[in-house]
Amino acid sequence: MGTYATTTAISTLLVDFNTLTSANSAMLSKCITHAENEVNKYLSKRYDTSSWNTTTAIPPTVTSLTETYAEGLFWVRASRGGKETIARGQALIKMALENLKDIAAYKADLVDSTGTLVTRRSDNLGVLSNTDGYNSTFAEDDPLDWEVDADKLNDLSTLRG
Repeated sequence: MGTYATTTAISTLLVDFNTLTSANSAMLSKCITHAENEVNKYLSKRYDTSSWNTTTAIPPTVTSLTETYAEGLFWVRASRGGKETIARGQALIKMALENLKDIAAYKADLVDSTGTLVTRRSDNLGVLSNTDGYNSTFAEDDPLDWEVDADKLNDLSTLRG
């Protein structure tokens, strides 16, 4: 059984399956593991996924995306070559991946069950610039108008130490 999703929760989404056999249940459990690995792959740089170890700590969107991805994997693997079933699975996987990519790219955020933004990792601050505030030395205008930033040498000596 997974941490972010359960076979019981996903089995309610599997409309064409009246009951899961033990083999299907085992496959679904493996699909959940694979889906959780995929979710962690996309979100671990932005969030501390190790803190999502209890059902109350898991953001609801993470649960939903894991269930969607796992269900997609299940349909693809259970298809036995049926084109409609494979297409259903691929559509679910694509939907989950697009959302994961949006979250990882800061186009969307995660909120907890109360609607509060999930705190992102403090060790991942992104790219920091050390050239903000400098005037460009070279430009496309007349070379006679070019000049060196007045405090550039001061800043360089401070960086050395």
